[in-house]
Amino acid sequence: RNVGSFCVHLRGERAGRWNDFATDEHGDVLDLIGLSLGLSDPREQLREARAFLGLQTASAEDVARAREAADRAKARRREAEAQARAAEEKRRQRARALYLSGREQLRGTPVDQYLRARGLDLSRLGRQPRALRYVPELFYTHTDQDTGEVIEGRWPAMVAAVCDARGRLVACHRTWLACGAEGWTKAPVPKAKKVLGSYRGAAINLWKGAGPRGGKPPSLPQCPPGTHVYVAEGIEDALSVVLLMPEARVLAGISLSNLAQLKLPDNVGSLTLVADLDENEEARRALQRAVAAHEDAGRRVAVWQNRYGGKDLNDALRAARGSEEGAA
Repeated sequence: RNVGSFCVHLRGERAGRWNDFATDEHGDVLDLIGLSLGLSDPREQLREARAFLGLQTASAEDVARAREAADRAKARRREAEAQARAAEEKRRQRARALYLSGREQLRGTPVDQYLRARGLDLSRLGRQPRALRYVPELFYTHTDQDTGEVIEGRWPAMVAAVCDARGRLVACHRTWLACGAEGWTKAPVPKAKKVLGSYRGAAINLWKGAGPRGGKPPSLPQCPPGTHVYVAEGIEDALSVVLLMPEARVLAGISLSNLAQLKLPDNVGSLTLVADLDENEEARRALQRAVAAHEDAGRRVAVWQNRYGGKDLNDALRAARGSEEGAA
């Protein structure tokens, strides 16, 4: 009868209660439903509330069956998660075993010759990257998703340890190689590069750079505060950075999408992303996400892209090496 005489409490201990001071009526949400719809039976009020919320009135047996089904679903999820963890751990162990089976000495191997053909002469460094090894014969298999065709074979391979931010080996990167008319190149298969294990957020720690006063540098997890790192997408680009700047700390992020996921120790204060000069819009957005992700983590981020001919840093390095040899 009077404007403002009806109120509903939205907050506090009385939230959900209502009062009509003009008629001295009061109650809870179910009473309000009954008042507005003319329902005096509490069971009808509850039925209307459940219908409004998209719920059905269930018997005790229905409730029990629903709970049992929910418990079974939870059990299945727990079992599936446990199986997924076990499978991932098995892949990690296989990746570790594969990496450790490789030969540490690369000089004179197909890996060495493949890298030299890419303008990457590791002998100029004085030491070789410990993350890389050589496997004389490695099984390859690939299934074409469109045709179902299965391609299998055995080729030599360059393998690399993929480690997380704590330095644990979590996956193994593989590059299959073959000798052709122009020497050692990537094997003639649909995907010559594959990763065994999950590498999300991880990277190949290719080069530690120079330590204090030229001494042995610490590992990435123990790097000093404010450390700067160079992060390239692939191994070849990362090695190009190493040869141009042996004093730098260099990682290979494996894929463009993984650059944004890359987990780095808190002591890393800044990084340079060595990216391909890719006109693809999706690739540009992926690079922007990587920059934003590391800036959000509180790091200074710079981007280098090859604008000197070719797509990536390795293309630029090979072009420069060719110019030097031509001038000589």
